[in-house]
Amino acid sequence: MNVIETSELVRYFGASRAVAGLDLQVPRGSIFGLLGENGCGKTTTLNLIMGALIPNQGRVRVMGEDPLTMAPATRARIGYLADQMELPSWMTLQEAVRIHGAYFAQWDPKAVWQLLDTSEVAPHQRFGHLSKGQKRWFLISLIVAQSPDLLILDEPSGGLDVTVRRKFLDLLLELAGQREITVVIASHILSDVERVVDHVAFVKEGRVVQQSLLEDLKTRVKRLCLPVGTQRQDIEKRFQIISYQEQSDIVLATVSDFEEERTQGLGCRVEHLNLEELFLIYNTSSDVKQVAS
Repeated sequence: MNVIETSELVRYFGASRAVAGLDLQVPRGSIFGLLGENGCGKTTTLNLIMGALIPNQGRVRVMGEDPLTMAPATRARIGYLADQMELPSWMTLQEAVRIHGAYFAQWDPKAVWQLLDTSEVAPHQRFGHLSKGQKRWFLISLIVAQSPDLLILDEPSGGLDVTVRRKFLDLLLELAGQREITVVIASHILSDVERVVDHVAFVKEGRVVQQSLLEDLKTRVKRLCLPVGTQRQDIEKRFQIISYQEQSDIVLATVSDFEEERTQGLGCRVEHLNLEELFLIYNTSSDVKQVAS
């Protein structure tokens, strides 16, 4: 079952189209990476999913409901961290915990202070006096204390140093191990994303150009390093090519339907690709067509 589904989703800002017929399926219990270059429509998509924006066309369903008319009890099951989320600078952390907790039936105030235990902050401190990284970690702590069933995170690692980023990623894996929770994470730090996600969707110019289990994608998409003089049509007889380069000393062909036995006779070396390399292929190659699998 999918926790989030969008169909032919379109959103304009004036004459500019930020989301252009976007189809997305987020399975229940997944840690899902929504990935794309700045300006590709990721944040707009998340705002449409949260009901903060109204689509010009298309359909959105979150936990089976339209986010624009979602029941309060359903919305309370969603934790959302926006890219530029802030609290009033004058508010103390203790006040924020008390006010935030009043909205959630499953609120766990102990979780906040446990997560903040090593952050060198105190309940009486004002939000505006915290560093950027401390603010971000405090907001993450508030959202985790909601005990959400769906966690939506837009650039959650912004302002966090390497140590705290690692702690955050460990926290996501711990939450996923404790109970069924669905996490959607949009981040430009792909090394972080690769450590935790099991599904990915690449977004380009407001459309999903590839959606898949990450391990399936890594199994199917490979780079073939071929001898100079290898003809593209000879490769196309065996594989679907999504990126092709002829260099002075080698031919590089990235294929989307790799099978080892089909390389026999090509004299090629096979390179396995990490998430960053896959991201670059699906965001820069003119051979990529819109697909979802």
